[in-house]
Amino acid sequence: MDRVLVEVAKEYDGRLTVARLDIDESPETPPEYDVTAIPTLYVFKGGSIVATRIGPASKGNVVDLVTPHL
Repeated sequence: MDRVLVEVAKEYDGRLTVARLDIDESPETPPEYDVTAIPTLYVFKGGSIVATRIGPASKGNVVDLVTPHL
């Protein structure tokens, strides 16, 4: 997923922010967002989750997830 997210971050630079959370380093965060599987992708807009994808994703999957919210 890292490679895909890096590509999306570069392609959409200035239009969205891509952030990654290492759950081993921040184990208290996943329960706050009801993360039940890894990877889980959330799209936030205005501080609220507006889209979710659970499981591996291609670049096209990620673009399809974020595009409606740009």
